[in-house]
Amino acid sequence: MALQIDKEAFFRRMKRLYSFWKSNETLSRCDAIVVGVGVDEDVVYSKSTALQTWLFGYELTDTVMVFCENKILFLASKKKVDFLKEVNTGKENDHGIPSIKLLMRDKTDKDEANFQTIIQELQDSSSGKRVGEFSKDTYSNEFIKLWRSVYSKAGFDRVDVTAPMAYLMAPKEEPEVNIVKRASQVTCDIFQKYLKQQIMDVIDADKKVKHSRLSDGCEDAIQNKKYVSGIDPSLVDMCYPAIIQSGKNHSLKFSTVSDKNTLSFSSIVCMVGARYKSYCSNIVRTLLVDPSQAMQSNYELLVKAEEIMIDKLRDGTRLSDVYNSAVEVVKSEKENLVEKLTKNAGFAMGIEFREATILISAKNNLEAKKGMVFNINIGFSDLPNNDSKDAEGKALALFVGDTVLVNEVNYIQVSIMIFCIGNDRGLIGLLNTTQLRV
Repeated sequence: MALQIDKEAFFRRMKRLYSFWKSNETLSRCDAIVVGVGVDEDVVYSKSTALQTWLFGYELTDTVMVFCENKILFLASKKKVDFLKEVNTGKENDHGIPSIKLLMRDKTDKDEANFQTIIQELQDSSSGKRVGEFSKDTYSNEFIKLWRSVYSKAGFDRVDVTAPMAYLMAPKEEPEVNIVKRASQVTCDIFQKYLKQQIMDVIDADKKVKHSRLSDGCEDAIQNKKYVSGIDPSLVDMCYPAIIQSGKNHSLKFSTVSDKNTLSFSSIVCMVGARYKSYCSNIVRTLLVDPSQAMQSNYELLVKAEEIMIDKLRDGTRLSDVYNSAVEVVKSEKENLVEKLTKNAGFAMGIEFREATILISAKNNLEAKKGMVFNINIGFSDLPNNDSKDAEGKALALFVGDTVLVNEVNYIQVSIMIFCIGNDRGLIGLLNTTQLRV
């Protein structure tokens, strides 16, 4: 089946880009924007490929996209140019965007003529001096190296537009929200049907199983119809290798890797995220084994803080206010735990797993907008647990997280679940598995 562009979505989003360009403080200083995408198997997430997916529904490797004041250019291979002809109708102005020009790759001169055409268009766009780019996106293949060499020699003032472009793409349209819902269901299935059950079995049988083995199992489970059904397995994958930690050795960061230590029957932190059609979702859960009353109380406070943030996360609310709402509830009930809180309490997510410029933190005054999807996640680190007889359980972490859709008066939440495994190795507490609040 031939790939097709959703033309209505393309023109709608391109128009949104150009409108935002005029109104945003950083973008309005740019005379043009250039995005080059190469080939690099090590690059999982990048703003460049996210923009392509947002516009076209697909990633286009070895492609240069150029947005000028009065023209849009795409430099790509013949196959990709044929794909892009769907939006090169000659009636782009009817959709409120500049005309589109397609340039076909020419290996005979290593695209020298094409590059010079692009440089000339950049120079002719507005004042022709300042060009927006994604400064942190790097590709090392020959095509991009050749392009960068020509681009650098042209001497443009380069402006990093990563943050405003992330904010532009963060509000999701209804079809995107539906995809995120499907991704969230996959995430819940992996956790509930596979990972949670695996951990329960390990505890019941008093086995020794490494964190890394449990993580690897999630990679296999996402392709297994026993755990994930009713969805094309070729369209799903993990956002990152599942992270399982337990006991005193923990780091509440998504860059952490599950180590080869065996599972400690104390506090068990699980971070699981699945992608569907390139859109991400994520949950964080903590399982407590024989918890003390104090530790259960700490967990209940953490869940309360998360629920307050979820309720606070509405259209027009500053993200710093969302974070501070959690700090205030912790401070009012157990002030000594404020210093144990994670320094940020979540991030916007979508085609990229974590938008580093849209964090829920004390210093981020960006406003949440209707349609944005966040992973709210908050935790306590290094909690003393003096009641533990096991050295591994003397300092514990508690961490919870959910995928939330920002709305004006309601939100969609992928459930909060608390697991406390008692002396009988049975399930003591389980809060709602799926929840829709209005």
